[in-house]
Amino acid sequence: MRLHLLLCLLLLLLAGTTAFPQKVKLTEANWHGVGCYKIEMPMGTVYFEKDNGVSGFKSFIDKEGNDWIASYLEPGPNGDFRGFPNSNGNFGHAGRNSNSFTTVVDGKTAGDLVILESSNPDFTFQYWFFPEHIALKVLRSKGDYSFLYEGVIGGTADAEDYFVTADGQKHIPSGEFFDFTPEWFYLGDPKAKSYLFLAKTPNDDAPNENHRQIRKGNVHNMDLYSFGRTGPENGYKVYGMSGNEHVCIIGFADSSKSHKQMQKMIEKRLKSPFNK
Repeated sequence: MRLHLLLCLLLLLLAGTTAFPQKVKLTEANWHGVGCYKIEMPMGTVYFEKDNGVSGFKSFIDKEGNDWIASYLEPGPNGDFRGFPNSNGNFGHAGRNSNSFTTVVDGKTAGDLVILESSNPDFTFQYWFFPEHIALKVLRSKGDYSFLYEGVIGGTADAEDYFVTADGQKHIPSGEFFDFTPEWFYLGDPKAKSYLFLAKTPNDDAPNENHRQIRKGNVHNMDLYSFGRTGPENGYKVYGMSGNEHVCIIGFADSSKSHKQMQKMIEKRLKSPFNK
């Protein structure tokens, strides 16, 4: 009888371990020569630069190992331009000193949720890392700001890279949309097994940037997408988003999903961005 009870207890413990795994894990790492937090999730891995007054995504790597930001000199030229959320005054921009400091909220480094908080004299952003998405919360802001993704879709900058809006239409980034509602889209590469989705709530009249940066020699450096910033055709002006109500979500999804499945998933995340 005693042996039977011990076996039952062991099975319960094992079942508990399986049912509630630590799905998000944060460690510290040196990544391409700089100090980062490494956040591993089932959907992918973020390297978040944290030292010397810098904060923000330096790399965002999908399950196949493709880096969709690559904020270093390879692949492509001017990789130091890339990152997320690349807001005002270089706040949240990898490789750029914005006099910011990042901490781990409550010291929690593993579980179903890990939170980073970055601050400088003008802004405080929190990054909530869940297993299948990341939510950005604005705690403090001074003036207008934007959420800006600058990266290489699928890990390389290709002419075939595209984005899809809520109406199901596929587009090549060209700056053609000054604003769109609802404010979500996803990025794709015909060779990649993942999509990268970006979304913001609430809807507003702030500009939405999308354009392709071509460098000297006709070299495709990166694609740029934003909430709250214009493209080069309007001088990269930032306006229309202020205060602390704006929330941005970002994450990877399997590219085998249909548009309807992507729509359902993204809209569900927007309704409850700070829930698993």
